[in-house]
Formats: sequence, C-alpha cells, structure tokens
Amino acid sequence: MSGLRSDRIWLFGGLALIVVLIVAGWFLMIKPKYAEASDMRGQVEDTTAQLAQLRKRLADLKVDNENLAEYQADKARFEAALPTEDGIPAFLRQLQSLGSNLEVDVSAYTASGRSKSDTVGTVEELPITLSATGKVERISTFVQQLQNTQPRAVLIQSAGLNYADDGTAELSLTLVAFRKTTTTSTVVTTTQ
Repeated sequence: MSGLRSDRIWLFGGLALIVVLIVAGWFLMIKPKYAEASDMRGQVEDTTAQLAQLRKRLADLKVDNENLAEYQADKARFEAALPTEDGIPAFLRQLQSLGSNLEVDVSAYTASGRSKSDTVGTVEELPITLSATGKVERISTFVQQLQNTQPRAVLIQSAGLNYADDGTAELSLTLVAFRKTTTTSTVVTTTQ
C-alpha cells in the first residue's frame, strides 16, 4: 500500500513539476517574446506612419521644386520692395506721378524720422503722411495701386476721406514705407 501511495506522490509531484515548468517557461521565455514581438509591431506601425508622412513631405517638396522659378521671381520682387537705399524723394515723386496718371492730385506729403522695425530687425520704417484729391473712383484706384502695383513695400496705417461739394474727395493717408538696413540671407531649417 505504501508503494501505491508513493507512486501517487511521484505522479502528483511530477504533474506539479510539469505545471511549474510550463508556468515558469511561459513567464520566463514565451511571454517576453510575445512582449518583444508586440513592441516590434508597434515600432513597425510607428515607422510606417512616419514613412507615410515623409513621403507626403517629399511629394510636397517636389511640387514646390517645380515652382522654384516662380518662388525665386517672388523673392526678387520682394527684395526689390525693400530697397537698401533711402530713395524717399524718388518714392514721393513716384507717388505724385502715379496720382497724375490717375487724375489724382497728390500733395502735402511729409516724412518723419526713420525707426527700426519692432517686427523685423533688419528693416527700418519711415512714416509718411500724404493727401490725395480727386474723384472717389480715381482715389480708390490710386490706393489699390499704392498697395499692389507700385514696387515699394508700404503699409497704410490710417485713411480719412472727406467729400467736397464739387463731387471730389480728399483722402488723408498715413502710411509706412520700409527699407532694408543690411543685406541678409535667409536660412530655412526644419526639424522633426
């Protein structure tokens, strides 16, 4: 009887040892591999998403590269809008000529002292006040050309329009003309 009991003890002990070995094998060898595989799948998904973003960025850059000549022309136009020399007398004559072409009398202009721009350190601002008299349609065209057509960078800060009895109007403009103080180069850096 004791032999039968000892066989059962060995049987249950062996089964318990097998269960312990299986559980230990699971926690020590198999589960870490599953965790490692799961981490790898996560890394693959992250890399795939990053690759998709980079491919889109590359496609955007290729489109931008096709428009490079247009961008360079825009850059040259913008650089011309910020001259390095003062040229204010010539600019004021240009405004007077622009007004004459549109049958608008541009007069009573004053330019006060230059100041360094708070926004762009390499640019100086020159406040200019001028008066333009003429028909409202012509004055409107003058303002549009002042903002969009003439090559010098200007910003209209305030405008006041007074109507006269003879169908004309007088526009008082306060604007800022800009000029570049130094030659600079622009470097574009992107970080991910």
